[in-house]
Amino acid sequence: MGLLDMFRRPPPIDDVGALEDFLDTHAAFLVQKCVFEYSRARAGIFWEKLFKEADFKAAVDVARWNGYPIALGNVVEMVEGPLRPAVVGAEAELLRRLIGLAEAVIHRYPVPEGEASDFWVVKTAWLRDRLAGIQLAPPKPVKDIPLDTARAMFDLMPIHHSLRGEDFVVVRNHLRSNLCRMAEEFGQRADAQALVADILAPTHPVRVPALGGD
Repeated sequence: MGLLDMFRRPPPIDDVGALEDFLDTHAAFLVQKCVFEYSRARAGIFWEKLFKEADFKAAVDVARWNGYPIALGNVVEMVEGPLRPAVVGAEAELLRRLIGLAEAVIHRYPVPEGEASDFWVVKTAWLRDRLAGIQLAPPKPVKDIPLDTARAMFDLMPIHHSLRGEDFVVVRNHLRSNLCRMAEEFGQRADAQALVADILAPTHPVRVPALGGD
């Protein structure tokens, strides 16, 4: 990154490609921040030594990959809230397309090492179910979005259960505060009208030449 890049505003989120990148990078950051910050705090002064242990690094990878769909669901729901008012009458289609974008983001990644071959199939089905009902009520306050899944994220932390104590609240609050910061960024960068227009744009079928054609 050059010096001038530090003062440039991040690009707007005004099309599907930019939104997919936002969902991906921010879901990855959310889960990684949660796993690493909690583990480092729990390990205390021994955190550097712990992070070099092969078994711990393997446990971190398990937590990150299994936590990624949880974080992605939180980010998608956070994005859906401010976009919903821009698509009055087409809310259900917006949600369907957003779920499709989330699935496309997941498909960027191969099956993690050591996981079953249907790992992403199972996680994608879970994510679809997780998001299917978010329009049954008004959009939640962003700080409340992680509440339903914070326990599942906490259970993935690569720290032995006997050492966790009452740390669930710490992990939950990390998720809430980081998601709130992401929502603020999204509000600053998103061009809602242009973005929903691209999300809801008709899909164009791939043209396949007729058999025997030139």
